[in-house]
Amino acid sequence: MKRDVPMSKTHRLINDGPVVLVTAAYKGRMNLMTAAWTTPISSRPKLVGVAIHPGRFTHDLIKRSGEFALNIPGRPLAEKVRLCGSVSGENVEDKFELAGLTPVEAKHVRAPLIEECLGHLECAVVDAIELGDHTLFVGEVVAAQAEEEAFDDYWLLEDEDTKPLHHLGGNFYGVLGKRIEVKERGEEGE
Repeated sequence: MKRDVPMSKTHRLINDGPVVLVTAAYKGRMNLMTAAWTTPISSRPKLVGVAIHPGRFTHDLIKRSGEFALNIPGRPLAEKVRLCGSVSGENVEDKFELAGLTPVEAKHVRAPLIEECLGHLECAVVDAIELGDHTLFVGEVVAAQAEEEAFDDYWLLEDEDTKPLHHLGGNFYGVLGKRIEVKERGEEGE
Protein backbone atom coordinates (compact mmCIF):
# COMPACT_ATOMS: atom_id res chain seq x y z
CA MET A 1 0.00 0.00 0.00
CA LYS A 2 1.32 3.46 -0.88
CA ARG A 3 0.81 6.54 1.26
CA ASP A 4 0.42 10.15 0.15
CA VAL A 5 3.60 12.20 0.38
CA PRO A 6 3.17 15.76 1.68
CA MET A 7 3.79 18.33 -1.08
CA SER A 8 6.58 19.89 1.01
CA LYS A 9 8.48 16.58 0.87
CA THR A 10 7.87 15.45 -2.74
CA HIS A 11 11.37 16.40 -3.91
CA ARG A 12 12.78 13.81 -1.51
CA LEU A 13 11.42 11.01 -3.69
CA ILE A 14 14.02 11.86 -6.37
CA ASN A 15 16.56 13.87 -4.37
CA ASP A 16 18.88 11.16 -3.09
CA GLY A 17 21.78 11.78 -5.48
CA PRO A 18 25.22 12.71 -4.20
CA VAL A 19 25.20 15.80 -2.06
CA VAL A 20 27.85 18.35 -3.08
CA LEU A 21 29.76 21.19 -1.53
CA VAL A 22 29.49 24.09 -3.98
CA THR A 23 32.46 26.46 -3.94
CA ALA A 24 32.71 29.91 -5.49
CA ALA A 25 35.01 32.92 -5.28
CA TYR A 26 34.89 36.53 -6.34
CA LYS A 27 37.24 39.47 -5.59
CA GLY A 28 39.04 37.80 -2.70
CA ARG A 29 35.94 36.29 -1.08
CA MET A 30 35.35 32.58 -1.28
CA ASN A 31 32.64 30.39 0.15
CA LEU A 32 31.23 26.91 0.21
CA MET A 33 27.71 25.64 0.73
CA THR A 34 25.95 22.30 0.83
CA ALA A 35 23.62 21.53 -2.09
CA ALA A 36 21.60 18.47 -2.99
CA TRP A 37 19.75 19.88 -5.99
CA THR A 38 22.26 19.06 -8.74
CA THR A 39 21.87 17.21 -12.01
CA PRO A 40 23.63 16.34 -15.26
CA ILE A 41 21.93 18.26 -18.08
CA SER A 42 23.81 17.46 -21.31
CA SER A 43 26.49 15.09 -22.59
CA ARG A 44 27.65 17.32 -25.47
CA PRO A 45 28.72 19.71 -24.20
CA LYS A 46 29.10 18.40 -20.65
CA LEU A 47 26.62 20.51 -18.70
CA VAL A 48 25.51 20.22 -15.08
CA GLY A 49 22.99 22.21 -13.10
CA VAL A 50 22.83 23.31 -9.49
CA ALA A 51 19.78 25.06 -8.01
CA ILE A 52 20.62 27.74 -5.44
CA HIS A 53 18.33 30.15 -3.61
CA PRO A 54 19.11 33.83 -4.43
CA GLY A 55 19.41 34.58 -0.71
CA ARG A 56 22.53 32.43 -0.38
CA PHE A 57 25.94 34.11 -0.32
CA THR A 58 27.29 31.51 -2.76
CA HIS A 59 24.56 32.50 -5.25
CA ASP A 60 25.97 36.04 -5.34
CA LEU A 61 29.55 34.79 -5.78
CA ILE A 62 28.56 32.53 -8.69
CA LYS A 63 26.48 35.26 -10.33
CA ARG A 64 29.41 37.70 -10.16
CA SER A 65 32.25 35.31 -11.04
CA GLY A 66 30.53 33.18 -13.67
CA GLU A 67 31.99 29.96 -12.32
CA PHE A 68 31.76 27.41 -9.52
CA ALA A 69 32.97 23.97 -8.47
CA LEU A 70 31.00 20.96 -7.30
CA ASN A 71 32.91 18.95 -4.70
CA ILE A 72 31.67 15.42 -3.90
CA PRO A 73 32.16 14.45 -0.25
CA GLY A 74 32.32 10.94 1.16
CA ARG A 75 30.83 9.49 4.35
CA PRO A 76 33.59 10.81 6.69
CA LEU A 77 32.54 14.40 5.86
CA ALA A 78 28.84 14.02 6.82
CA GLU A 79 29.03 16.27 9.88
CA LYS A 80 30.99 18.93 7.99
CA VAL A 81 28.50 18.79 5.11
CA ARG A 82 25.67 19.38 7.58
CA LEU A 83 27.57 22.31 9.18
CA CYS A 84 28.22 23.93 5.78
CA GLY A 85 24.50 23.76 5.03
CA SER A 86 23.52 25.43 8.29
CA VAL A 87 25.90 28.42 8.45
CA SER A 88 25.98 31.33 6.00
CA GLY A 89 29.37 32.34 4.60
CA GLU A 90 28.12 35.91 4.69
CA ASN A 91 28.16 35.78 8.50
CA VAL A 92 31.42 33.83 8.93
CA GLU A 93 34.91 35.12 8.14
CA ASP A 94 36.20 31.76 6.85
CA LYS A 95 33.72 28.92 6.43
CA PHE A 96 36.49 26.55 5.28
CA GLU A 97 38.31 27.06 8.58
CA LEU A 98 35.09 26.76 10.58
CA ALA A 99 34.32 23.41 8.92
CA GLY A 100 37.93 22.17 9.03
CA LEU A 101 38.11 21.82 5.25
CA THR A 102 41.08 22.64 3.03
CA PRO A 103 40.61 24.89 -0.03
CA VAL A 104 42.98 24.04 -2.89
CA GLU A 105 43.54 25.73 -6.22
CA ALA A 106 41.48 24.44 -9.13
CA LYS A 107 42.93 23.82 -12.59
CA HIS A 108 40.61 26.07 -14.64
CA VAL A 109 38.33 28.13 -12.36
CA ARG A 110 38.96 30.57 -9.53
CA ALA A 111 36.56 28.73 -7.22
CA PRO A 112 38.61 26.60 -4.82
CA LEU A 113 38.31 22.83 -4.64
CA ILE A 114 38.00 21.00 -1.32
CA GLU A 115 40.98 18.71 -0.70
CA GLU A 116 39.05 16.26 1.49
CA CYS A 117 36.36 15.55 -1.14
CA LEU A 118 36.35 12.44 -3.35
CA GLY A 119 35.85 14.30 -6.61
CA HIS A 120 35.43 17.71 -8.20
CA LEU A 121 33.71 19.25 -11.22
CA GLU A 122 35.02 22.67 -12.26
CA CYS A 123 32.29 24.60 -14.07
CA ALA A 124 31.93 27.77 -16.15
CA VAL A 125 28.41 29.24 -16.02
CA VAL A 126 26.69 29.18 -19.41
CA ASP A 127 23.22 30.10 -18.16
CA ALA A 128 21.38 31.16 -15.03
CA ILE A 129 17.65 30.51 -15.12
CA GLU A 130 15.29 31.81 -12.45
CA LEU A 131 12.82 29.03 -11.70
CA GLY A 132 10.42 29.50 -8.81
CA ASP A 133 12.36 30.47 -5.71
CA HIS A 134 15.77 29.21 -6.96
CA THR A 135 18.22 29.98 -9.74
CA LEU A 136 19.38 27.03 -11.83
CA PHE A 137 23.02 27.69 -12.64
CA VAL A 138 23.98 25.70 -15.73
CA GLY A 139 27.70 25.06 -15.83
CA GLU A 140 29.88 23.60 -18.53
CA VAL A 141 32.32 21.16 -16.96
CA VAL A 142 35.82 22.39 -17.84
CA ALA A 143 37.75 19.95 -15.62
CA ALA A 144 37.02 16.98 -13.38
CA GLN A 145 39.05 14.94 -10.92
CA ALA A 146 38.29 11.95 -8.67
CA GLU A 147 40.16 9.78 -6.18
CA GLU A 148 41.43 6.64 -7.95
CA GLU A 149 40.29 4.33 -5.14
CA ALA A 150 36.77 5.80 -5.29
CA PHE A 151 36.06 6.23 -9.00
CA ASP A 152 37.08 4.40 -12.18
CA ASP A 153 34.54 5.56 -14.80
CA TYR A 154 31.93 4.60 -12.15
CA TRP A 155 31.78 4.88 -8.35
CA LEU A 156 33.54 1.75 -7.10
CA LEU A 157 31.70 1.52 -3.73
CA GLU A 158 34.33 -0.83 -2.27
CA ASP A 159 35.30 1.10 0.87
CA GLU A 160 32.83 2.86 3.18
CA ASP A 161 35.03 5.97 3.33
CA THR A 162 35.18 6.36 -0.46
CA LYS A 163 31.44 6.10 -1.13
CA PRO A 164 29.80 9.41 -2.11
CA LEU A 165 27.48 10.85 0.51
CA HIS A 166 23.81 11.13 -0.48
CA HIS A 167 21.25 13.50 1.03
CA LEU A 168 17.98 11.80 1.92
CA GLY A 169 16.25 14.93 3.23
CA GLY A 170 16.39 16.89 6.46
CA ASN A 171 19.24 15.67 8.68
CA PHE A 172 19.42 12.27 6.99
CA TYR A 173 22.27 11.12 4.75
CA GLY A 174 23.25 7.75 3.35
CA VAL A 175 25.72 5.88 1.17
CA LEU A 176 25.08 3.30 -1.53
CA GLY A 177 25.46 -0.37 -0.64
CA LYS A 178 26.93 -2.05 -3.69
CA ARG A 179 27.26 -1.63 -7.41
CA ILE A 180 25.11 -3.89 -9.59
CA GLU A 181 25.79 -4.45 -13.28
CA VAL A 182 22.76 -5.21 -15.43
CA LYS A 183 23.59 -7.01 -18.67
CA GLU A 184 22.12 -5.84 -21.95
CA ARG A 185 19.90 -8.19 -23.92
CA GLY A 186 21.90 -10.78 -25.81
CA GLU A 187 24.90 -10.55 -23.50
CA GLU A 188 26.27 -13.48 -21.52
CA GLY A 189 24.04 -14.60 -18.68
CA GLU A 190 20.74 -14.22 -20.50
